Amino acid sequence: MRTAVQIGDTCLHRGCIPSKAMPHAAELVDGIAEARERWGVKATLDSVDWPAPVATRDDIVTRDDRGVEAHLAHAGVRVVRGSARLTGRRTVQVEASGPERPSGASGLVARRGIVLATGSRPRMLPGLVPDGRRVVTSDDALFAPGLPASVLVLGGGAIGVEYASFHRSTGAEVTVVEAADRLVPLEDGVRARVRTARGDTRTVEGFVVPRDRARLETAVPGIHVVGDLLPPPSLGLAHASFAEGLLVAETPAGLPSAPVDYATVPRVTYSSPQTLPWG
Repeated sequence: MRTAVQIGDTCLHRGCIPSKAMPHAAELVDGIAEARERWGVKATLDSVDWPAPVATRDDIVTRDDRGVEAHLAHAGVRVVRGSARLTGRRTVQVEASGPERPSGASGLVARRGIVLATGSRPRMLPGLVPDGRRVVTSDDALFAPGLPASVLVLGGGAIGVEYASFHRSTGAEVTVVEAADRLVPLEDGVRARVRTARGDTRTVEGFVVPRDRARLETAVPGIHVVGDLLPPPSLGLAHASFAEGLLVAETPAGLPSAPVDYATVPRVTYSSPQTLPWG
């Protein structure tokens, strides 16, 4: 069951882990068809019992979630659950929601520094309001109660193509709508720009830009940023964010550290047919 405040955020609970568990189920479905049609294996598929892969997916996420919490506890990390806001260079005010403080606020003081790592949420088109039933976000689709007969996917990036591939493998009629001139437009580094109603072209960003890329430190000394909050060349991938976290942990500790080399970070789009990044 998803809660409002979860350690691991996007990747563990709404992204990498659960969303890759479902394509694996679809891969098995495709494998049965290939075995019969290409390799002469007399195999048939009756149907997909949707609650079964859902239970397997949730079991994987639950075990990983418990592993993360156990690791933090072993390392002596205190976890305060709630909504936080910066009140100074070294202070954070938390409206706590966890068992530590059921209500009220908690003031935290950082001796060495603060790391901003908020994760991300789906972005909707203007005027298109998700209702959780017919108009859904990628989060809603991941936790849908059943398999749809037809799907219209808005956006042919990595997430859109991944969902389109999964639903097609499980029997849905799928249409993908992409504003760019091809699917997965970011795989070779092409950058899209937005033309406004007035005719001017600009890039819309929602990032925190670090002043010092080598240390991932913002314009406020001692406040660092990692993960989805970083603009390109950061990739917003879990393993890249992990490396960023190591960097900002080593920096205030006075340990030798090297900037993240994003050119060497592996990535892949999970789709059928498969796509690979080109350098």
